[in-house]
Amino acid sequence: MTMPCWICGTIEPQPWKVRSIDRPLMPEDLQITDYRYGVTLALSRCRNCGFIFAVDGELQRLTQLYEELSDPGYLESLDSRALQMRWLIDRILAANPHSRTLLDVGAGAGLLVAEAQRRNLAALGVEPSRSLVETGRRVNGVELLQGTFPHPQLIARTFDVICLIDVIEHVTNPIQMLRDCAEALTPEGLLVVVTPDVGSITARLMGTGWWHYRLAHVGYFNNRTIRSAAATAGLSLRRTFRARWFFRLSYIAERLTRYVPIGRINSLAARHRVLRSMYDTVVRINPRDSMVVLLQRSERTQ
Repeated sequence: MTMPCWICGTIEPQPWKVRSIDRPLMPEDLQITDYRYGVTLALSRCRNCGFIFAVDGELQRLTQLYEELSDPGYLESLDSRALQMRWLIDRILAANPHSRTLLDVGAGAGLLVAEAQRRNLAALGVEPSRSLVETGRRVNGVELLQGTFPHPQLIARTFDVICLIDVIEHVTNPIQMLRDCAEALTPEGLLVVVTPDVGSITARLMGTGWWHYRLAHVGYFNNRTIRSAAATAGLSLRRTFRARWFFRLSYIAERLTRYVPIGRINSLAARHRVLRSMYDTVVRINPRDSMVVLLQRSERTQ
């Protein structure tokens, strides 16, 4: 299957990676906690701008699959993931200190919305997964709108901050998503995009085994292509910096078995109190392969 580049429109991109599975996609293939790193749909690379994107007939089913998605493993890491949301809110408020309203698109279980509300922001979230919306209500005490953005309940609403946290790599029309967000920003509003950086040193060193190559990710940006997509959508760059992550050592160690033979150590940690206590420690990591991109409406769209 051939299709034009989603960013620059160049025809006939170069085949880059073959599809890793020989069966139809299932909702569990799109789990946030999926650690089958390197397992992807068929990917092509644009000859002009370098954007890497999925070329697969199943792309039209993505919204339906996300609606049916549940992720029990995600619930086990909510406490550490909440630390990243606090870090992000700190950075957002430092960049836009007068913000009063926030929308989180692809809100998961509502961790960012809950943290924003604790900071006295009027925060809302939109999330396609019915299971995660229910988890947000039950566990995090937030009411999320089930569905995709633009959402019918948000017509004509504008926000001081809109967040796309690890979302844009999951959609097949990223420029339209950015354009929709731009239209929903207040004049001085801030769009916050967090996405993997396929141009990072980490990604290049790890090759096709990079942990961000997975079935759920259908578009892979670098610094150049995210800027190009933003400009096409009527957005200008304010600044970029690297994302930080917060995970229990046990979560990291389990995923490192994909790369290094530490399975025996992980098994010992489950049986020995001292090692188990160490594995329960939450650590902050920054492999410098994920971008935080702060955008605002360009003058021509004001």
